[in-house]
Amino acid sequence: MLTAMGEDTDRIVGLEMGADDYVAKPFNPRELLARIKAVLRRTQTPEEAMAGHGGTKVRFLGWVLDLASRDLHSPEGVMVALSAGEFGLLQVFVEHPRRVLSRDQLLDFARGRSAVPFDRSIDIQVSRLRRRIGDDARDPQIIKTVRGGGYLFTPEVERP
Repeated sequence: MLTAMGEDTDRIVGLEMGADDYVAKPFNPRELLARIKAVLRRTQTPEEAMAGHGGTKVRFLGWVLDLASRDLHSPEGVMVALSAGEFGLLQVFVEHPRRVLSRDQLLDFARGRSAVPFDRSIDIQVSRLRRRIGDDARDPQIIKTVRGGGYLFTPEVERP
C-alpha cells in the first residue's frame, strides 16, 4: 500500500487487511523500488526459482517432473497427466521436500491465496495427487499426513 496515512494503527490495519507492504507518503523512491523488488522476490514461482538452480527437471523415487513442460513421467517412463492443481501441488512438494507444510502454506505456495476457515480443497488435491503417483491412500509413504501439521513430501529430490 502506498498511502498518506502514516500512523502506526493505519499501518497495522493495512497489513492485517492483506497488504504485502505499507509505505506512507512522503517516501523515498529508492526505498519504494527496493520494497517492490523484495515483494517480487517473495512471489517468484518455484519454476522461476528452479531456473537459477541448473535445470527444470527434478527426480524423486524414479519419477521425473519437468517443470518447464509440466510433464510427469513414472519410473517406467509413462507420462502421467496432471491437472493444473495437481501439478502446482507437486511442484510445491518437490521445492520443499522433507518439510511439513501446512494447508495454508500449500494454498499460498501453489495457488497464491490464503485459506479460508475449513477450506479442505488442498486435502482433495493431495488425495488426487497420491492416486496419480501410486501412493496408497490408507498408508501413504510419499506424501504423509502429519496430524495437526499438514503434509510431508518424504522422498529425496534430485536436481540433475
